Amino acid sequence: MIVTVVIVHMIWKQNYDSLEKKYVVGEVQRIVPAWGQDPKVEFSFTIYGENHREFSPRSIYHPKAGEFYIVEVPIKDVKKSQILLDLPISGPVDFPWEGWEKIPEFIKRGK
Repeated sequence: MIVTVVIVHMIWKQNYDSLEKKYVVGEVQRIVPAWGQDPKVEFSFTIYGENHREFSPRSIYHPKAGEFYIVEVPIKDVKKSQILLDLPISGPVDFPWEGWEKIPEFIKRGK
């Protein structure tokens, strides 16, 4: 069973890593309790003029509603977007309509 889970995760990760991605600023909307599992973070972001709401695992981080973070957005599968809870931003930041090609240095330095 554990071997199967590890293999599935490795295949998913390889597929995810191969996707073209953009980076935008997203806002935590709420923390959703998950029965018997790690809570999920509901977050929102805008790319190409479209608003999106997705969920990511909270992991070891403790974000709060209203906080801002970088969101990694797979261009061809926006539903797989992940909020990068290790990259908080002090407030809303202007970013290109189509997102950044890579995470800007000023955000990495502010970490």
